[in-house]
Amino acid sequence: MSTRVIPLGTNGFIPTEGRQTMSFLVLAADQAIVLDTGSGLARLLDASLAALLEPYATLSIVYSHYHLDHLVGLSYLPAVWPNRPVHIYAPQRPLVDAMAQQALDELIRPPYFPLTLQQFPCPVTITPVVAESLAIGAVPLRLRAQRHPGGSLGIRIGDDVAYTTDTVVDEATIAFVRGVKLLLHELWLDGPQAASEAARTGHSHAGGVARIAAEAGVGRLMIVHHNPRRPWADIVRTAEAWRSATGVDIIVPEEGKIYGV
Repeated sequence: MSTRVIPLGTNGFIPTEGRQTMSFLVLAADQAIVLDTGSGLARLLDASLAALLEPYATLSIVYSHYHLDHLVGLSYLPAVWPNRPVHIYAPQRPLVDAMAQQALDELIRPPYFPLTLQQFPCPVTITPVVAESLAIGAVPLRLRAQRHPGGSLGIRIGDDVAYTTDTVVDEATIAFVRGVKLLLHELWLDGPQAASEAARTGHSHAGGVARIAAEAGVGRLMIVHHNPRRPWADIVRTAEAWRSATGVDIIVPEEGKIYGV
């Protein structure tokens, strides 16, 4: 079966406009892989998605970094995946400025949450990620340290999917994502001052993202990590404008929809 990608949350910072914060379900080979657990992870309670996940024995989670809009849904696991094992792949130094076990344990403990990860009804295994490659079952992943406050991780799943969020427009991204079938890249800002403002905050701007996708020869570009202040129609207009300018097939993702790769 071909790889499938289901956006669960596509906003950065906070949920707005009916969009949740960052989380993506990737079904590749015989693996169910979640990229980040923002508030969008709650969508796994939807009956259609729960049924889609029924055949999978284990849920694997790969984190890009530990900012709350990518992490808060970790506390939802007792509800969305109550009895089956979870395997978390969490970056640490030298890839990001954090230690994996410490970062996760600090969030999931009293007084912020009634349970620790060790007390979850689903068995949780944490593997610190320190190298630029790993395998989840038969699914190979390549990883890359990115420029962002505190650091973040670019994630490539074979030649099917690359996930590059919370990062500046970076020439090195072109080689990392070259030829991938579907690139999920953050697009935080557009407009006259977008390039300078995005770089200042450690994020990406529309012109740079479209150029990366074009020069890397990706199959399709899915724009993610939307600025919460941007309405849906504005994001669609940006996609249409840069699709016309570059010829890149740009997708504005709908949360909960299944995208074949």
